[in-house]
Amino acid sequence: MESLTIQKLFDAKNRQFEIPAYQRSYSWGKTQIEQFIDDLRNASSQYYLGHFLFESSSDNTLLIIDGQQRLTTCVIFFSSVKNELNNRKQNGETVSIDLDDIADYYIRDIRKGTQKFKTVEYDNNFFVNEVIDRTDRSQYPATRSQEKIRKAKEMFEGELEQTETLEIERWYNLVENATITQYVVSNKAEAAQIFAFQNDRGKALSKLEILKSYFMLQIYLSSADKDLINENIKYLENEFSTIYQRIVNVDEKEDDVINYYWRAVSGKGFGSNEIIEGVKSALYEQDNKIEWIKNFVSGIASAFETVYKVKNSTYGYIRDLFYLNNMALSYPFFIKADRANVTEETFNRLTRFLENITFRSLIRGGRAGVETRLDCVLRNMDLTDDAKIDESIDWMIDRIRTDWWWGYWSDNEMMRIVNSGWFYQNRVDNYLLWKYEMYLCNDNHPMPHKVTFDELIRNESIEHIAPQTPTNGDPIANGYGVYEDMETPENGIASGALLNCVGNLMLISQSHNSSIGNKPFTEKLASYGKDNLLNQQKEIIEFVSDKENPIWDKTAIEKRHEKIKNAVKDIWDLNKI
Repeated sequence: MESLTIQKLFDAKNRQFEIPAYQRSYSWGKTQIEQFIDDLRNASSQYYLGHFLFESSSDNTLLIIDGQQRLTTCVIFFSSVKNELNNRKQNGETVSIDLDDIADYYIRDIRKGTQKFKTVEYDNNFFVNEVIDRTDRSQYPATRSQEKIRKAKEMFEGELEQTETLEIERWYNLVENATITQYVVSNKAEAAQIFAFQNDRGKALSKLEILKSYFMLQIYLSSADKDLINENIKYLENEFSTIYQRIVNVDEKEDDVINYYWRAVSGKGFGSNEIIEGVKSALYEQDNKIEWIKNFVSGIASAFETVYKVKNSTYGYIRDLFYLNNMALSYPFFIKADRANVTEETFNRLTRFLENITFRSLIRGGRAGVETRLDCVLRNMDLTDDAKIDESIDWMIDRIRTDWWWGYWSDNEMMRIVNSGWFYQNRVDNYLLWKYEMYLCNDNHPMPHKVTFDELIRNESIEHIAPQTPTNGDPIANGYGVYEDMETPENGIASGALLNCVGNLMLISQSHNSSIGNKPFTEKLASYGKDNLLNQQKEIIEFVSDKENPIWDKTAIEKRHEKIKNAVKDIWDLNKI
């Protein structure tokens, strides 16, 4: 192990640095960059950048095995410093740092013109345009890591613009002379061993990184034949290269995807939360550990591919599952179905079932967890081909209909909640009304404005057609029938708990809702659908008995309530799955 500075690290003749594809792409965000800047601002004369592990490659290139985030950040910082000081120099300001030295050491070799530092291959062209050459070629970030590269550059530029030249030069000298330690190994086997011991001993890593280091260590310990070790490690490198390329294209947290995958393949289902220990225990029981590791890592790569496929699907029921915001329930099933190479038809049927039971579980709420019922399917049932998955879906539908343990999500229980006079502020009230809107569109009504559920709900609120009692004590406006009926409470809107039932609730824009407030019903009715293409607003007049003198009373609410109830039965009809 050798102690040196960043300048000495880059100073070796013809030396280049490269992040291999099997390592993580750039992931530092706002918090880490702010911390980097604060460290420079508060440092006096010394700065320590930590330990780096390299694997020597051909042509005097060092592959960065550990430390790529810090080294990438340093290069972005040096590029930003050079750019800012160059601008000041052109404006006549005195700059004491040799800007050509910055370029020669950290950006491009002044003799050969070669790039001194390369990031992972799929980000490198963007990195060249954005950081190395700072070209005018506008390039939209294609991955999250590219977005983070641009954000880091912009944060450095913004901070440097507001900093005095002498202070910028002080920061530059701090980083250039920052103390580091390095360890350079000559082969993959040795790199794997050191990386594993270094990163599996309490360092805060993601589950994926812990598994990678653990698997590499196991491969290193598996044989005395270095050629075989290198071959197996190369296989893992290629698989992790694929994994990291897929990670940057999905929004899910990587540890969440690892959780979904482990629940799908471990045989422990939704109760399998301790992945690292679980994997180690499973590997211990294997006769052919190396083959098991290869299959497991290939499966992780496929799991990220499944998440990407699902996330980018245009299938309506997948879209709806995302709106319900409970994908942790669905992803393990999707991963398992993909591993079985099921047809699109079967995959879509599985999706429809998952949307249906997710809605039923969310609308009911309560302490009964649907995961505990689905767990036996995920763990024990044979989800290996189309026929087996279809059988599993049929079995679960039958349980919902006939098994008391699944009865929390039966048709009767679902409709009990929909029938409730207190449906307002149910966790899926917006979703139900959105699905009702789509149902109206399929029922020979015009299609609504082409926006997603998320876009709509950001701007929509729940309208009480018959308004709630004003909090300031004002009387209810005209046109809403009897609110309180002491003699026959069931005939009053408020006393009959109809105010908060689904028949009196409607999607409406927040601004529209605020503008109509407690106005008379005739004024509200005139505004419904006027500047909005939602069919559930336009159809309100259909439930009014006297169209000439419209009143939104108990009868109108009950008519609309009945229509929505029938729509719910049809939308979430188990026979349609």
